[in-house]
Amino acid sequence: MPQKGSLKARLRKAGIRNYDVLIHDQPKEWLTKNFKQGATVYPVNVAGLIRNIVWQAKERIAVGEKPPLKELLRTFWYMYIKPTLSRAGALSRGTDQYAQMIATIVQMVKDIQVMRYEDIGFRDEGKAHRRVGANANIILFSEKLGHQDFLSEIADKYNISIVALGGQPSVLTSEYFVDAVRDRGVNLQRSFYLFSIVDYDPSGWIIRNAFINNLKFYGIAHTRVIDLIHPDMLKPEEVKLARCFIREPEGMRVKNKDWLKEVHKRDYRNQKYLEGTERGKPVLYGLEAESISAKRLEDKLNDVMVPLLGKSEDLLKTYELRGVDSAIKALMIHKLT
Repeated sequence: MPQKGSLKARLRKAGIRNYDVLIHDQPKEWLTKNFKQGATVYPVNVAGLIRNIVWQAKERIAVGEKPPLKELLRTFWYMYIKPTLSRAGALSRGTDQYAQMIATIVQMVKDIQVMRYEDIGFRDEGKAHRRVGANANIILFSEKLGHQDFLSEIADKYNISIVALGGQPSVLTSEYFVDAVRDRGVNLQRSFYLFSIVDYDPSGWIIRNAFINNLKFYGIAHTRVIDLIHPDMLKPEEVKLARCFIREPEGMRVKNKDWLKEVHKRDYRNQKYLEGTERGKPVLYGLEAESISAKRLEDKLNDVMVPLLGKSEDLLKTYELRGVDSAIKALMIHKLT
């Protein structure tokens, strides 16, 4: 969604301004003088300093003062951010300031929308884990890199797009992936079908939803998501053996409840085997993505790929109605027995 306000106003609000000198080359005295405002723990405002170094690099590349970086984000950290923080006396041993840099750049890209990763030329370390197929609007994605080989086999078989996220999805990877889809001549306004292989638990679905959100940010808004990891992919006795306890630390309680509310809408028959009580308290279980074999995942994909590859919405609706019909029949049998 486009940000409101002019670019100038957004930059001013974020504390980003133009400097006549290279920020990352300046001595401690200059850094503390120019970035003292808002500083608390450190001699300088670390977030503000990072934002301005990133913006200055972006602007220098835009006007041709330097070529695109063509380096990883981590290289940018070691080249520009870490030495400057060290010189300013603001380098921390207890705080992950590299993660802070990543979060700051995400904010500049998604929240205040003043740049793209492409503007600086960052390399995507996840490039080897994504591919755009001829059927680019069909995307099979996984939470873990361990599913990469399986994704590649399915991509070879159906010529679809694949992404192995390797944990929390990267906004950078999403930007370059969507750019590659667009470069294939695909209209981003068409329907996209996403097949997810993520852990059946709140953390897995946070990753799933973050990736979907990233795609939406870059223009892929019309998505239909088919989750491949859920309790009905297993028999009841298999669910009982494969399930894993979902812990509920303070920060996850609300998220766990939200996830449970969402999965209840799916009416999975075997969900009941993932909920129970222990010592009078409710307990909740999930499923690791690896608990579903590649054979079962492939069988499920084979079942739906034909109507999808036929590019027929009618065929797809027929497939989905068949699934609804099967669910109704199963419910009737359950009620009668």
